[in-house]
Amino acid sequence: MLMHRIERDQTVGHHYYINSCLRSLIDETKCQRPACVTRGIKIHYDNDRPHAHQDVSDYLESEGLTIIPHPANSPDLPPCDFWLFDLIKDNLTDQYDSESIHDAVIDFMNSLNRDEQKTVEKWTERMQLCVDNNGDYFEHLMK
Repeated sequence: MLMHRIERDQTVGHHYYINSCLRSLIDETKCQRPACVTRGIKIHYDNDRPHAHQDVSDYLESEGLTIIPHPANSPDLPPCDFWLFDLIKDNLTDQYDSESIHDAVIDFMNSLNRDEQKTVEKWTERMQLCVDNNGDYFEHLMK
C-alpha cells in the first residue's frame, strides 16, 4: 500500500494529488502489472476539489484509467466513509500527537488482511441501493 505523508499546513491541491499520489500509484501499478499496465483499471473517488479537477481527469484518462463518477451530494457513498474510517477509529486509542496517530494508522492499514477489505463489495451494494431508491436515504436498508 502506498502511503504519502502530508506535512502540517501543507496544501493538498490537484497538483500535489497528481504528482505525489497518482503518479506513484500508476508507476507501482505498471511495475506490478507489466503486461496489462493500467488497462481495465477503474478508479472511484469522491467529488473533492483535488479529485474532480480537470487536470486530474485528463491525467487519469491519459494513463488509461476509467473514472467512475461519484453522485453529487452523496457523502455516505465513498467507501472510506462507511467502512475504513470507523474501523480505524475503533482500533486506534491512546494516540496523543500527530506523529503517533500517523504511525498508528500506517501500522493498522498494513495489518489489514483481504477478508477485512470488503470495500468494493460493500460499495457496490450501497451504490445499487442508492439507485434502487432514486437517490433517497437508504441507510436503514443496509444489512
